[in-house]
Amino acid sequence: MILLLIGTFCQAQTYELYSEALKTATDQNSTHRLKAQIADAAIQRLETEELSKTAVKKLREEIQAHCADVQLGAMDLWYGNSVVTWARLMVLDGKWKEARSMLWDQAEVLQNIEKNLTANDIPVSSISPVAGCRYLLGETYRMEYEEFQTLEPAAEALRHFYNVYIKYGDSPWGERAGEQAEAAQAFLESNGKQVRIDLGPHRDAFIANKFQLGARLMADERYADAIEPIETAINFFPETGRSVEALRNLALCQLNLGHDEQVTLISEYLCERFQSDTNAPLALLGIGRNYIEGGNESNGEQIFDLYLAAFSDDSHRADIISYFAWKAYKAERWEEAVGRFQALETLLREKEQHGLELEKAVYIQATHPADPVKLDAFMDEFPESEFLASALNKKAQSLLVAGDFDAAFQTLETLQEQFPEAAATRSALSGLIVAAVDAERFDVAEQVLDRMLEDQESYGYDVYLSTGDGLLASGRFALAEKAFSAVPMTAKRAFAERALFGRGACQFGRELFDVSFQTLENLLSQFPTTGTFYDARLMQARSLVQLGRIDEAAAAYAEVVAAKQDYAITFEMAAVLAEPEEQLAAYQRIALLADPTVKENRELIADSILTSLPLCMELQKYELVLSSCDQFEDLFPEHEQLPTLGTFRKEAERALVQ
Repeated sequence: MILLLIGTFCQAQTYELYSEALKTATDQNSTHRLKAQIADAAIQRLETEELSKTAVKKLREEIQAHCADVQLGAMDLWYGNSVVTWARLMVLDGKWKEARSMLWDQAEVLQNIEKNLTANDIPVSSISPVAGCRYLLGETYRMEYEEFQTLEPAAEALRHFYNVYIKYGDSPWGERAGEQAEAAQAFLESNGKQVRIDLGPHRDAFIANKFQLGARLMADERYADAIEPIETAINFFPETGRSVEALRNLALCQLNLGHDEQVTLISEYLCERFQSDTNAPLALLGIGRNYIEGGNESNGEQIFDLYLAAFSDDSHRADIISYFAWKAYKAERWEEAVGRFQALETLLREKEQHGLELEKAVYIQATHPADPVKLDAFMDEFPESEFLASALNKKAQSLLVAGDFDAAFQTLETLQEQFPEAAATRSALSGLIVAAVDAERFDVAEQVLDRMLEDQESYGYDVYLSTGDGLLASGRFALAEKAFSAVPMTAKRAFAERALFGRGACQFGRELFDVSFQTLENLLSQFPTTGTFYDARLMQARSLVQLGRIDEAAAAYAEVVAAKQDYAITFEMAAVLAEPEEQLAAYQRIALLADPTVKENRELIADSILTSLPLCMELQKYELVLSSCDQFEDLFPEHEQLPTLGTFRKEAERALVQ
């Protein structure tokens, strides 16, 4: 019943929907209610919309007919609502005398309806028909004093409006009554009358209504409108149980209006004045959560920090510290994360909570960065932890980084003995070999690699490939080839490609040029679209040069140059070309096409011009000698080889004269 009554003033329903519902209503109670609601919706349309004469006439007739029907029934809320609606129609027509007379005639009936609602524990401040009655009485007096400019009706209007504003502030009439009361007061004072407002016995009801009105307006997302009633309520009752909720609502209104400074001030006030109120921390958490859910994590964290500083004994404190800790952890802000987890550990130990949350907090502190001493303490305290294998792995890695390879191996042995099947055991070996390579402890790397190869299927191919890459980059070609060879050609293409290329590169590094060429040839034949084509073919070209197979090398270089514009490779290719014409064309390509503004190109351009000059003379291209000299002097006016250019210029000029 309460929900139904409150729904009377909900604008979600419309005149059209009520009218449709009336067509199918069968019982008397529903018909009674719907007619009152249709009349109410109709008068709202007349008050707020511009309508045709036909529509206005239709609505007026419906209002009068429905109100008359309702008033023939029970004297209930709907009866009272119909009285108010009929009076609104009279006021709308300017018939204030008739409206006043009718309202005074019905006032006692409406008071009885309100008493019945109260007797049934139904909150009346927002739905009582007396609110509308008193408001409309105020309107009749307002119309009178505005028409005749007399003070007595202005005083009566003020009395009625303030009655509604004070007693029924959270009703649909409350806000309008407050505005009209201010206007009436201003009229009286402008005419020399002093107005004193004494809430008297209605003070508590007035403030309660303000609390309710503020909460309702906020719930309706009317944040700007909600601020005044909330602040009024707080000013009257600054430090009560309801004040905490009101302050939270005020902060949320300011939050939604984008007034972050006000939100901070309200939150600080909550922390300062309500530390002993158990509702205060919940209010603060609600403010912070609204920020977080709205995507403003920075301001949300600021509010949570205020909470942590103010409410050291609150039951939700551990949850908030944990939230901050894991947030920093996921963002890889390790220093902050460790500090948060340390605070969480302290709190959990104070509360004697030794479960999984404490275990994780201690583990993360011991592993970021990995500390052998802290890891030992963790393993001693939590010997059955699911993180034990990982802790041993982390300890081995940290010992290796510290250069204590013997202790690292000993820890690794313990890990293998206790957790032979654990993923951490396999990752420990792969991590250990990478660390050994980084530390240039290739003796250790070889030992670990041999261990891994004993149980080759336990490790992913990517481990061997990354190990091979690290060893190859360090120039440990034989050891790197052993790692690459652990990947079979039956592996997925991505693995097999990398392994074949890696083996070829290792063989090239060991100066096994023929073997390297064949390995890379196998790569290119099996995977003709490989992403390593450029590097593989270039390595083949260089191998062919070393093998004295110059024509094949030139062809390989040509494929490389065609695949990717690289003037350094073009220069390298030119050196192995057999024909002077071809050599000259390659050098000139660099001299003419390479961008001289690119730093890496300038030396190549200079060397290409200098190298091409004797070829030009040999091929009797004297004019090309002169243009090349001009280009060189323009690009490199202070080059140390300018005297050499002068010699070539003179020889070319003499040759052209002859």
